[in-house]
Amino acid sequence: MAVLPAARGAGIGKHLLAEIENFAVMNGYQRLFLSTTPFLQRAIQLYEKFGFARRDKPPHELYGTPLVTMDKNLRSGSQEDEDNHFKSGR
Repeated sequence: MAVLPAARGAGIGKHLLAEIENFAVMNGYQRLFLSTTPFLQRAIQLYEKFGFARRDKPPHELYGTPLVTMDKNLRSGSQEDEDNHFKSGR
């Protein structure tokens, strides 16, 4: 997901994340995950406000660029359920 620099600060990222989450819930997905670079602090803060949490799971880099993996559980359950769900891919 990316927002043009000239359009940043207008809430577009919030709207995009809300639409992604609504789509996922309506289609039965139980978890969302993403990877971002650690220097995109504003993006990371937005993801955290939406309930994403940093995880120590791969990928940790892409072509030499460090990555932070984050995920969000869309259903209530235990961390063990989340970890097992992460392994299953959906």
